[in-house]
Amino acid sequence: MGIIDKDNIRVSLGSAVKLGLKRVKVDTLPTNCHLLTYHPDGCIGNCGFCPQSQYTHDKLSGSTQDQEYLSRVLWPVFDLRFVIQRFQNEFPAFDASIKGFQRICIQSLNYPNFERDIKSIIRKLTAVTNIPLSIAIPPVSIEDVQNFKDLGVDRICFALDAATATLFESVKGSACGGPYSWQEHIRLLRDSVKIFGRGHVTTHLIIGLGETEQEALTLIQEMKYFGILTGLFAFYPIQKTRFAYRTRPKLISFRKVQLGKYLIDTKRFQISDFGVDSEGTVTFFPLSSKRLHEIISLSGPFETSGCPGCNRPYYTSSPREEQYNYPRVLTLSEQEKIYSQLEPYCKEVNL
Repeated sequence: MGIIDKDNIRVSLGSAVKLGLKRVKVDTLPTNCHLLTYHPDGCIGNCGFCPQSQYTHDKLSGSTQDQEYLSRVLWPVFDLRFVIQRFQNEFPAFDASIKGFQRICIQSLNYPNFERDIKSIIRKLTAVTNIPLSIAIPPVSIEDVQNFKDLGVDRICFALDAATATLFESVKGSACGGPYSWQEHIRLLRDSVKIFGRGHVTTHLIIGLGETEQEALTLIQEMKYFGILTGLFAFYPIQKTRFAYRTRPKLISFRKVQLGKYLIDTKRFQISDFGVDSEGTVTFFPLSSKRLHEIISLSGPFETSGCPGCNRPYYTSSPREEQYNYPRVLTLSEQEKIYSQLEPYCKEVNL
């Protein structure tokens, strides 16, 4: 059973406000529209951090309150026909202004025939809007990857979430009651590059699942080598999930991974250029204070990363606290704070 039967879809709260489906005051509007397939029984993926997993649904004993969340963001359910109508009437084309959408991101739970539902949504959207489409989905056949490309999908994502094969097993593999395989994800990501092209395949990496800073940056470097973008997120504990009592990552650790990711992504450095201790902690970056200032002033390295245009406001941080991923350009005071955090880890080195 999927949306073809129920004709329902989840929409992130910020996207629903921008679409005119909800009237709620939000601090920052999303630049991309985020949609999520609906299934009343949850997701068989059973990822330890996710409130959409069947494990969480079982623990809720019939309650639907936490089922409406993905990370810390509310995703209310709407009739798909109303959502399509809003795109047809108000968002028929790409619009980079604050009033429009730069991209539509369709995410999917894992359940029988989810591929069919994704294809149906794609056809309905492409019939009424030319906004670029991304999909973030469970593993599928390589034939389906080609089908999605042929239907007009611009980018495809298969989320690793964990930085290493061992962590993957405990986060979303058989050790966590999940159906996923690290080897299958890696193979599918690499094979998808052959269809979508370099820079049009994405994976997600969640910092705070037990990885070292070195392991996180190693994965980012490997993905970059294969032409795969890495969307960086911070772990956020959600009630009733398996990982509900785990702690969030230290902000300075996330900042170091953000900076290291930027240096790797711009092809100027490799992990071997960074100082790393025996515990996998980054001890220094080969940067002068002036160069660090220049990087921080760009803002982008510390904003939400992933598909172009994606800002995902407050996905892993409350608007009342310092952000892990900023959904907008940094203010001067925010730049100064990040500089004070990272400056002790930078020193000039002759490479």
